[in-house]
Amino acid sequence: MEGRLTFEILTPEGFDFSEEVDEVVAPGSEGEFGVLPGHIPFITMLANGDVVYKSGATAKRIYVENAYAEIGPDKVLILADKAEIKG
Repeated sequence: MEGRLTFEILTPEGFDFSEEVDEVVAPGSEGEFGVLPGHIPFITMLANGDVVYKSGATAKRIYVENAYAEIGPDKVLILADKAEIKG
């Protein structure tokens, strides 16, 4: 489970976020889930809420609405109607 994840969020309004991260925690429609490098692939709908991404000891948040996530062993892609970086 070495390595990092490519974490991307895209919206129709032009929000385009991409960063290399260590972990992503997302609000799944069936409950919160975490993704580390090497995760099994799946696609899921997300609940409206904050996606937390971590690089080292630093955690940051992006709020998403009406979103889907595609998870792979080295990438997390979120397609959302709305996304906003939280301060």
